Amino acid sequence: MIIGYGITRDTLLLYSSGNNGVAQMSANVPDEVVFGYIMFEGSGVLVTHVSHKISGVQRARGLAHQKTIAAFFSQHDVTVNTSKPSELTPTMLRERTRHLARKSVPMK
Repeated sequence: MIIGYGITRDTLLLYSSGNNGVAQMSANVPDEVVFGYIMFEGSGVLVTHVSHKISGVQRARGLAHQKTIAAFFSQHDVTVNTSKPSELTPTMLRERTRHLARKSVPMK
């Protein structure tokens, strides 16, 4: 799921959602401030994307909302920050989530 400001200054809108993981998310990240949530190998990952192409004012506004977004997605296990869509890769997410205890399924 990706949410962003669109043409508004302070209201977040749903940009996209889907089931195709990291590749789909990175292909749909626009050049602006957006927040994403993805389940990756059993871990909830909150993505804050602040494009390197935006102004300092837009960047500051997005970063100011980061805490509020994190509180809304309180079930996330880790937060990652990106400035280019190409940074959002399975390798990067695996590195950021490797310290988390792996969830196990009890055997019957």
